[in-house]
Amino acid sequence: MTEPSQAPTAPIDLRHHVARPRAGLRILYLCHRLPYPPDKGERIRAFHQIQGLARRHHVHLLTLADGDLPGSSDLAPLESLCERVEVFPLNRKAAYARAALGALRPRPLSLSFFESKELSARLRELVRRERFDVAMVFCSAMAPYAEIFPDVPSVLDMVDVDSAKWAQYARFAPLALRPVYALEARRLRRYEVSLAGRFQRILLATGNETRLYKSHAPQARAATVLSGVDVDYFQPLDLPKSATPTLVFTGQMDYFANVDGIVHFAREVFPRLRRRFPDVELLVVGRSPVAAVRDLGELPGVTVTGAVGDVRPFLSRAWIFVTPLRIAQGVQNKVLEAMASNVPVVCSERVLAGIADGGFRSGRDLLAAGTDDEMEQAVASLIADAEARQRLAGSARQRLLATYRWGAILDRLEELVGAVARPPAGGSLDEDADVVLPGMSDQAAAGAGEARRA
Repeated sequence: MTEPSQAPTAPIDLRHHVARPRAGLRILYLCHRLPYPPDKGERIRAFHQIQGLARRHHVHLLTLADGDLPGSSDLAPLESLCERVEVFPLNRKAAYARAALGALRPRPLSLSFFESKELSARLRELVRRERFDVAMVFCSAMAPYAEIFPDVPSVLDMVDVDSAKWAQYARFAPLALRPVYALEARRLRRYEVSLAGRFQRILLATGNETRLYKSHAPQARAATVLSGVDVDYFQPLDLPKSATPTLVFTGQMDYFANVDGIVHFAREVFPRLRRRFPDVELLVVGRSPVAAVRDLGELPGVTVTGAVGDVRPFLSRAWIFVTPLRIAQGVQNKVLEAMASNVPVVCSERVLAGIADGGFRSGRDLLAAGTDDEMEQAVASLIADAEARQRLAGSARQRLLATYRWGAILDRLEELVGAVARPPAGGSLDEDADVVLPGMSDQAAAGAGEARRA
């Protein structure tokens, strides 16, 4: 692995390199789950993308919803951004049944899960009577819907290489499920490779994910668009630290990777820490804890909170934020939020790999561990050293502010989406806007912009 640079590098302002697309693009945005509220990884990324694109363009959002249907007040924030928001309910029981039956077909099970006849019919109606300049498809499970509008240039935000995640599931899942997960990993990999020829651009959330995908699909026009963090919301609060050593983990607690990671840590690593520091506490904070997580609350020193209205007070009072995930693809938003809140982080090496693009390095900005023994030692060293906690937290936050602000990230997204959009109907161009045409190189686009301004 290439060693990160020693100092934070300010994000490149791509407006100096690529001409911005014309304003007022008509963008069709497809999402596999309602992107609001922005309180978990996929919702955070999708919501901010919509928010960024809506600054200068017209966004028509079509989204599935596999939980309770939102009320009008729940949709108000999205409706204030989009020209139109259309939500299509997805019955979870029926979706699981489709996925199970999908095992008989040679394609990924997740594609069957997110099938919706209603959404497909609505898309056919829309593309017959409306002209979209570009489509933004969020998540590879939504990629089949792009076949309905083959004439609309399309960008796929794959986010992560999901096939690699399923391969990790096959290592850590119960024995009975491992063959199923391994089969899904193989099917997904073939499917992901096939997407390279269907989309003008494929986006991924980290450089590691982009390189991994390109190793499978070298012909893909893949690009990295990071996920950001709301540094105005997540910032150090004026709250005292807990009187006793307190470790915090946050996340959706019915998500397999979170469950696997925190259950293993609480049962295998945390008892060792309790023997060294009898008053150390572990807070597991997050909605929908499954039985295996709820049972952790019976362990000495462990508290399982369930859903909370605001995670920031828990972060502010924590001595250390732990992210002991054994299964991890892409960036972990929870880590960015902890860093923004000025909390020192101890994580697995897989988690560190997801933020390597930001130049984070173990020992300077956080502590990363590859084994249970290393995880125990890393946490113990910070419990015993307040100065080290402060140093790591301060270094990580400064590096985060240099790389993971949403503003520059969304500028890059807009440029990539605008670069594949088709020219306006009739061929006329906005004389006051810089234009990036499909296939135009960054240098040519920048030169065109300069010539137009001259």
